[in-house]
Amino acid sequence: MAKTERNLQIKRDRRHIVTVLNMIFPGYMDGEELYRTVLDMNPAYTRLYLTKDMHYLRDKGYVTYRRADGTDALSITVKDCQFKLTANGTDVANQIVDDPALDI
Repeated sequence: MAKTERNLQIKRDRRHIVTVLNMIFPGYMDGEELYRTVLDMNPAYTRLYLTKDMHYLRDKGYVTYRRADGTDALSITVKDCQFKLTANGTDVANQIVDDPALDI
């Protein structure tokens, strides 16, 4: 896949993640469930991509995560984490704030 095609796919995947999490805001979504939701839209998507995307979105302040048992997680594992949009993430999902990396 050409670099520009991959960049566009990353934007679509991140946009999809933010949109899905916005639908259940203020609740958490299981990491495996989120992965399978994105996988439905992009069959080439992997758990590694989700981990990278969630790190990016967390660093931007758009998502937060915790372990499935409700305790703080020090690192992201798709199978053992739950993800949630932050208030800043809902602003991006609702197009109140623009983020060129998500292209919403």
